[in-house]
Amino acid sequence: MKKLISNTSKEFLQAGQNQKGFTFLEVLVSAVILSVGIFGLIKTADSVLFYQSHAKNTTDATLKTANKIEEIKHLSANDPTSGAFGFNYLTTDYLTDESLTRVDSQTYSKSETDEDFTVAWTLQVYPSGTSETFDEPTSIHMLEVLVTTTWTDSRGSGREVELSAVIHRRQFIE
Repeated sequence: MKKLISNTSKEFLQAGQNQKGFTFLEVLVSAVILSVGIFGLIKTADSVLFYQSHAKNTTDATLKTANKIEEIKHLSANDPTSGAFGFNYLTTDYLTDESLTRVDSQTYSKSETDEDFTVAWTLQVYPSGTSETFDEPTSIHMLEVLVTTTWTDSRGSGREVELSAVIHRRQFIE
């Protein structure tokens, strides 16, 4: 009977030394590596979402800015058949119809909110420093339209898109 017990304890010792499996340290290291990888993927996904949102907002702001310039250019196009709008309208009635604020005798501006964007535009005599003023609108030959669209991105940073165009008083020869 003694022999049976001693053989059994030897078999247990040998079985324990040849046992297949993971130690606690191996499992812990694996968990740390897996966690770092998952956090890296989360950070990458967050960056992708931020830049996708940033690209969408930049595109929207650029469209709003370009549309405002095109709207003003459309109003300024003199119609040789004496249409309702034209350059004279832009330098006179448009300023009051749209409630633009007078900055000085050569500059008017306005700002309005459109969804998450603020669109601000300025009409100013071009080139600046000339004797032409809005006090005598028929003397103005060129206007610069400056449109700036601003917004705050998802990380709280201020962003902006700015475009400008120069509009010339057209003269038609009859």
